[in-house]
Amino acid sequence: MSELKLRHWNALKATDPKHTKSFSRSGGFKGTALKPIWIIEQMTKHFGPVGEGWGMNEPTFQVVDLTKDTGRVMVYCWVGCWHTDRDNVFFGVGGDTVQDQFRDGRMAPDDEAFKKAYTDAVNNALKFVGVGADIHMGQFEDSKYLKEVAEQFAPHLPEEAELAEFIQAVSIAQTEDDLKSLLDRYKDAINKVGTVKPAEKARAVQTYQARAKAIRDAIVQTGDAE
Repeated sequence: MSELKLRHWNALKATDPKHTKSFSRSGGFKGTALKPIWIIEQMTKHFGPVGEGWGMNEPTFQVVDLTKDTGRVMVYCWVGCWHTDRDNVFFGVGGDTVQDQFRDGRMAPDDEAFKKAYTDAVNNALKFVGVGADIHMGQFEDSKYLKEVAEQFAPHLPEEAELAEFIQAVSIAQTEDDLKSLLDRYKDAINKVGTVKPAEKARAVQTYQARAKAIRDAIVQTGDAE
């Protein structure tokens, strides 16, 4: 039952590190931001085209004039998002600075502030279905997790099946000639997979080396017995 309830969350929680960027704010706060277009792609992969499987309702904006106190003008956005059925609505809030003031009194307007606030609101709403959950749960601070999730999103190569065959064949090889023949046959696949998934190549090499040592040890033991 819990797996059924978490079906969307589990499908969307993992984040491809290639589509993130680090940011910092005043006060020393640092974090990781997701690229908005990647979020849209992930939602589309899972639910279908926007407007059919998922989408957004009309946003609401509010402009807050703080020029007397801070020299800033802020814009806030509220938006409802939905998936599967338009009645499955969940909400997000975002904000940005429309206008800021330099120390010399000059004003600096941002003509993309409304778009940024809207994007922020949509992205915050999509957290509720699991998008980027690993980031918000602090897992991106774990180097081991980062390595694992990077491998998860690495392109799947046809040669991976050949690599699996190589590892299986090596594990039952009987002679050093058998091993050499297997290496010659599968070396292209091993190297190609290694450029994308070095951990998989390392596993194949370790299996090969361990089997070669076992065969050599067996030869030595046979010679000693004679």
